[in-house]
Amino acid sequence: MRFFDTHTASTGATPVEKAMAGVREQIEDIFTTPIPPGCAKSRLEQSVGLHRDMERSTYLLLGDLATMEASGDLLEEGGQRSIKAWITHQWGTTPAEAGNLATLARAVHRQQLPLVDEAFGDSTLSLGEACAIATSTEKAVTDWAKVLETADEDFRAQHPDVEGFRARLEFGLIAYKKECPKASVRQLRDAAKWFVAQLDPDKADRDYDETFDNRGAQFSPTFEGGFLLRMWGPGADNQLIQAALDAYTEPYGPDNAAIPKHQRTYDAMMRIFETALAHRTCAKAPKPVVTLNITVPLKRYLGDASAEPAVTEDGVVIPDQMISRLTPKSWLRRFLTDAEGKTLLDVGQKHRCAPDPVRQAAGYKEFHCEWHEGCDMPRSWSQFDHIIAFSHGGATSSDNMQLLCSTHNRLKHRLQVKANQQIWEHHHTQNRQDTEKDGGGEGGEGDPAPATA
Repeated sequence: MRFFDTHTASTGATPVEKAMAGVREQIEDIFTTPIPPGCAKSRLEQSVGLHRDMERSTYLLLGDLATMEASGDLLEEGGQRSIKAWITHQWGTTPAEAGNLATLARAVHRQQLPLVDEAFGDSTLSLGEACAIATSTEKAVTDWAKVLETADEDFRAQHPDVEGFRARLEFGLIAYKKECPKASVRQLRDAAKWFVAQLDPDKADRDYDETFDNRGAQFSPTFEGGFLLRMWGPGADNQLIQAALDAYTEPYGPDNAAIPKHQRTYDAMMRIFETALAHRTCAKAPKPVVTLNITVPLKRYLGDASAEPAVTEDGVVIPDQMISRLTPKSWLRRFLTDAEGKTLLDVGQKHRCAPDPVRQAAGYKEFHCEWHEGCDMPRSWSQFDHIIAFSHGGATSSDNMQLLCSTHNRLKHRLQVKANQQIWEHHHTQNRQDTEKDGGGEGGEGDPAPATA
């Protein structure tokens, strides 16, 4: 199937239109042909390169749009007052995607993110990643400007101004991307929250207070005799709710394979309510069945607001006041690390399954699956895998464990099996050729044995 616009090609009056017509023909010639056996990887690499070139063109267009918006030409010639509205109608995107592109366009036009511009130019960032940094930075800077408006002179003297805040956040995100080149847009946004928590230590508590003041739950009966439950509140409290639901949600099995996730979540909530009612009159409270792992740096626990923030195992920043509220009811585990954040826990080769301390130590600052091509599966849904296989002598130690989701854990095993098969096939073929060359067989030197042999 071809999508080539012959009318545009034949009437292209500008050099750009003529060049694009030729490019489209070549692209269609390549991507409309069937994929030859064994060439899927090459085709994927071609698609990545093509998409990258298309993003470069889009990036240049964003600069023009921001210039026209600033001069008023976008309204007079394009009929739209803002970049977001123009992109939404002319490019056929969603308002959310258009808004992200507009934020990036204005930041580039105002030269507010020079490191992003440089990183996009040398292919460190994709267009989506550049948009993620631009939107996260703009939101954080807007909040920081409000803080500075109400702050006293001493606070302003000890903290960066708006542009200094923007530059530090941009530098941190670019450095993170260079250190973790396979980090996705989602992981970049999570990293932005982590950096903001360090640059603005009180932000997590301010956000918690604001959303907590607006918290609520509402039961609404339906006409059919049912009900609707709506809840809203701080994101940190969501971590507690999600942990409780995970503890009471039955995993998929032969008996409930056909039950969808939303129904299993409803059943979990009903079990939580039933458990609470059953223990109202208990003299001794039951042991907790919900586990929420939170890593709190010792300096932060002791009140040092400049220390790294507390985070869940999936990288969600937890405000200090929530830590104070949870501490009296929680189990505290001392966790020692070296300067690089790695422990030396090791149980040797005696045990294949890593004990809890080793699992907690293994990449405890990794919040997602560590697949080398990138993966967004959170740590709580991933598995602990031996980097050097246990069957090949790999130790069950923190430095030999990595987080892999179930899909990539199985894929890694299949690729290893495939590689071993290729190695053995190569040796088998080489040995057969060497045998024939040395004159093996009864039919003479180099000749195959007769059929009756």
